[in-house]
Amino acid sequence: MKRTIAGALLAVVALTLTACGEEKQPAGADVIQTGAPAGAAPEADVAADVKVTKCDSGGYTPKITIEVTNSTGEDARYAVTIAIKDADGKASGEALFAKNRMTPGQKVTEEIPGDTPVKGKITCEVARAKRLPPK
Repeated sequence: MKRTIAGALLAVVALTLTACGEEKQPAGADVIQTGAPAGAAPEADVAADVKVTKCDSGGYTPKITIEVTNSTGEDARYAVTIAIKDADGKASGEALFAKNRMTPGQKVTEEIPGDTPVKGKITCEVARAKRLPPK
């Protein structure tokens, strides 16, 4: 009985150790692709789907109005970061936009608040824009 338990234990240890060996994986094998829907434009073109139509610092925090258009032929999800800069061109905050599902050709206009109070004249530009598969 002791020999069978010892044999079984030895077999488990041997299997465990062989599973710990290093196998060469191809480059990028551990990367999970969350690419855009089929037929979607490359990432550089996603920013073309986003327009800043208003950049106002009149309130406590800036208010930015953006227009996002799904230019693809399939439903998509958008995540956009707008960079807010003060009159000297110094980064002064950001505003975030997210939409879970936009149909092909759909246009969304939304006012989004900045995350930090800024006094004086400001400028706003698209810092990052991502188009992802819809949820």
